[in-house]
Amino acid sequence: MLARPRKQRRSEVNQRIRKLHEAIADKVLANPDLLDGIEAKLKQRYESKMMRYGSYMLWKSILETVNQPDVFKALLLAEDERTANLRRETIFTGVLTEEERTSALQN
Repeated sequence: MLARPRKQRRSEVNQRIRKLHEAIADKVLANPDLLDGIEAKLKQRYESKMMRYGSYMLWKSILETVNQPDVFKALLLAEDERTANLRRETIFTGVLTEEERTSALQN
């Protein structure tokens, strides 16, 4: 069995999660009606104390840029550690079908 350093494994996972969020961004931009459920999930997670205020505000600020597709994608897909950690606890669960997830990860 090949043991990889924790940092390398984390980086690989972050890249897979980022690929999924690229597909999510494209789908949300093509189907803005999805935002209602996403915003409801964000509010529910915050109100049930599953999310801290800082994460809530960061997600909220990303969602507010959806009418500016380039900005929305840039914020959602940013490479900084804070955004990578945010994506690990995504509010976009259920947006992609299993087929879409598989396709996104194969690209």
